[in-house]
Amino acid sequence: MARLDDLVAQVKDQRVRGELQIALAELRKRQRFGLVYEEHIPETSALFGFPVRVGSIVQHRHEAEAKSLYRVTSLSGHARKATIVPVDGGDETSIFAKELLVVKRFGEPIYPVLTPLGATSRGGDRPFHAIINGENFHSLQLLTYLLEGQVDCIYLDPPYNTGARDWKYNNQYVDASDGWRHSKWLSFMEKRLRLAKRLLKKDGVLIVTIDEHEVHHLGMLLERLFSEYLRYMITIVINPKGTGKANLSRVDEYAFFVVPDTGYDVIPEKTAEFSAENAIITTLDSENWFQESPKGEEAEDLEDEDDTDEEEDTIEESNDWEYRHARRRGAESSYRHQRPNQFYPIFINEKSRKVVRTGPSIPADAKPDFTKVDGLRPIWPIDAEERHRCWAFVSEHMQELIDAGDVVLGKHNAKRDSWTINYRVPRKPTRKLKTVWVNKAYDAGTHGTELLRRLLGEPGLFQFPKSVYAVKDCLAAVVRNRPNALILDFFAGSGTTFHATCLLNAEDGGRRRTILITNNEVSKDVAQRLSEKGLFRGDPEFEKYGIFDQATRPRCEAVVTGIRPDKTPVPGNHLDADGRTRGRPFASGFEENIEFYRLDYLDPEDIDLGRQFESILPSLWIAAGGIGRRDVPSKKADFSIPGNSSYGVLFRESRFQKFKESLSNRPDVTHVWFVTDSEEAYAEMRTELPRRLYTSMLYRDYLRNFQINTR
Repeated sequence: MARLDDLVAQVKDQRVRGELQIALAELRKRQRFGLVYEEHIPETSALFGFPVRVGSIVQHRHEAEAKSLYRVTSLSGHARKATIVPVDGGDETSIFAKELLVVKRFGEPIYPVLTPLGATSRGGDRPFHAIINGENFHSLQLLTYLLEGQVDCIYLDPPYNTGARDWKYNNQYVDASDGWRHSKWLSFMEKRLRLAKRLLKKDGVLIVTIDEHEVHHLGMLLERLFSEYLRYMITIVINPKGTGKANLSRVDEYAFFVVPDTGYDVIPEKTAEFSAENAIITTLDSENWFQESPKGEEAEDLEDEDDTDEEEDTIEESNDWEYRHARRRGAESSYRHQRPNQFYPIFINEKSRKVVRTGPSIPADAKPDFTKVDGLRPIWPIDAEERHRCWAFVSEHMQELIDAGDVVLGKHNAKRDSWTINYRVPRKPTRKLKTVWVNKAYDAGTHGTELLRRLLGEPGLFQFPKSVYAVKDCLAAVVRNRPNALILDFFAGSGTTFHATCLLNAEDGGRRRTILITNNEVSKDVAQRLSEKGLFRGDPEFEKYGIFDQATRPRCEAVVTGIRPDKTPVPGNHLDADGRTRGRPFASGFEENIEFYRLDYLDPEDIDLGRQFESILPSLWIAAGGIGRRDVPSKKADFSIPGNSSYGVLFRESRFQKFKESLSNRPDVTHVWFVTDSEEAYAEMRTELPRRLYTSMLYRDYLRNFQINTR
């Protein structure tokens, strides 16, 4: 940019120079360093069941991929014939309105609602999980109205953009031949991540899995959108056998943990039972894998890269103690000249194999004396290369540890005629998570694809599901100390996140709740076969082959009930909490409640606010925690406070005092909605209720939310 400034300054024509400077200033506003991509690619979505009106943008229903968009110029007759013209220009044509789907550009006002599709309940008074079939961007818009700032953990497994036509943008598959595929993917992700950020609690964590195709782009996008957060990249071995790709056989993928910088550990230390405890790389010794540095020391001071010929100790560790080398072994601050007070002899009794006492440190120019004293052999902190190192502590502190019985003799190295000395420290009940996870339970083939086949009773209904145990450990990293956590996954696929949450709840009695969003996409090959039979999007016979109907819903139902879609018990067992042994039978199911929904849309031209409560009620119930009954009140009702639930709705302002009195007997109620057109009346009623209650004004806040959420 500086070079352009220099060139512009050389332009002699004042008018031209001025125009160039203005243009350059505009360019400078848009120019960004780092991640640069086309951010304004329009994205659209077809709204099934939405009425076709004059002025609507539509596509042909029979097109699996929207090749053209049209504008409706007129509607006529009882048969609802529509006259349409291509948006990009062209001749008018006529078609029956039922053969069209209304298309909305992202950014245009929409009014989403949740239509219940049935529930499975085995959990008594436990909260209901919600599984939504619909466009995830519009679903996220709805959730920002319902749950902004309330989500503990968002777990995402988005399309990996491999070039294998594994996702759609504007109803068209994106493949390797698309020169804009990375920009489309980034634009696609950015829109959704911006909404996701609004949903997180102040200590909420975002987890996004990805592979090599978009890992670097995603990392830079997260850096841009979550600049004030801490970001970590976990490597998870999901395919121990490796892929069959050229040159190298990949065995892993990545998980970004985006963690708010709160000044304290949002990711808590794990207990020994946490299954990532077994995540040990075979090239590292297990003693050091989770070993913490002594207070005030750098981790490298515990490594011993140089002592490759020194034999390992054979001290048997217990559940109460762990043992560390008494000689400092790192590359930094471990040599005699750096810590002269820590170069001294430790006297041992070789016969009784006991550490007895320390001696004083010696001057910097003095040579160590190896002569026995009172039959005790002196051991100096000298390594295999005869380099003078130092002990971990000064002599006085080391003696205190010896007197306490906390310094022990390790193994004798016959080749060097040397002994290793160790000190013990109480074993910590918890450890920080590391950034490389290796565990047989994370194998996506066995505990993802094969597990899904067991649950559904047939193979091939969903490609590349995650290992439920890898997802469980990702979630546990954030919510294992949050038994009432709210978890969101808006790329839900087959529903692994729900399954993983059930496992967590079963282990500790938690009441964690999930909201999953997936679409009902039908694979390209199946869609082609169905179109040849005259079946298209929106037809029940077409939709039953989609992801939601074939995989997500039946899997979640099988997880809860233990019964497959063919009515037979799910065979086999989960792995136990240790990730290795047989545990809970699949056929036992889980004591959980789950309800399924379809994302639908209200037509703003048809909204009669007094009659839309039943459509909006499921959303309000979810916002209030998804607890208890969801009663549909009569049209004459003054207010509604369903028993065993946590919300109340006032329909008539004149009945506020009676409503208030009823609320005083219901301390379990957390959310209240007022149906009123008067902001003054709403404000007055709000001040008379306890501050602990969440309140909102219907239908102003609902409408305003989606009018604001425009481009």
